[in-house]
Amino acid sequence: MDNVIKITSPRDDRVFIRVTHGHFVTANAHINYYVGTSDIKHNHIVSTDTAMLMAEYYNTRGIEVDTVLCLYETQALGAYLAHELARPSMMSPNPNPNIYVIGPEYDVQGNIIFRDNLQRMIRDQKVIILISCITSGKTVERAIESIGYYGGNVVGISAAFSAAKNINGIEVNSIFTEEDLPGYEVYDAHHCPLCQQGKAVDAIANGYGYSKL
Repeated sequence: MDNVIKITSPRDDRVFIRVTHGHFVTANAHINYYVGTSDIKHNHIVSTDTAMLMAEYYNTRGIEVDTVLCLYETQALGAYLAHELARPSMMSPNPNPNIYVIGPEYDVQGNIIFRDNLQRMIRDQKVIILISCITSGKTVERAIESIGYYGGNVVGISAAFSAAKNINGIEVNSIFTEEDLPGYEVYDAHHCPLCQQGKAVDAIANGYGYSKL
């Protein structure tokens, strides 16, 4: 995609996203920037450094974690995050050495479900929801609802990029925010000014990537 801009984290210049300005459609909204997190999810060096930045949030606040629920291909990042959270440090001298890392399964209605063999990793557990990008927050809201249904307790939300500062009263721990993208906007699908201006949609986007139209 043309006009790609690389934005690095001031906390670690090896952690970065690639953003493109345009008109993009997600399942829940229209957005004027596509935020690419492929390197954070799939590049070993970028993933490990991102996990260290994310872990600081939980270690400095003394938040205990039992399970990392990984949405949209974030399992590798989730494993690195679990490794960091399970490693003793000055801020967390006695961490939980056994942290589960699991991915979701969806039913025909798009609800997250957990098979019998995985439910013990959710029930009565302190769960982090890990996702690459948050725009409207509706995907995370559904994940919170599902975890609650299975008896788990959401203690944190982590994202590479988030346009939301908190969801359902839970603060979002993100590496990049809309402050890193001046002019970033999330529009209701039925009241999108780009559509009203007749601007064509550039691509359909979700947590896995984008497909140009």
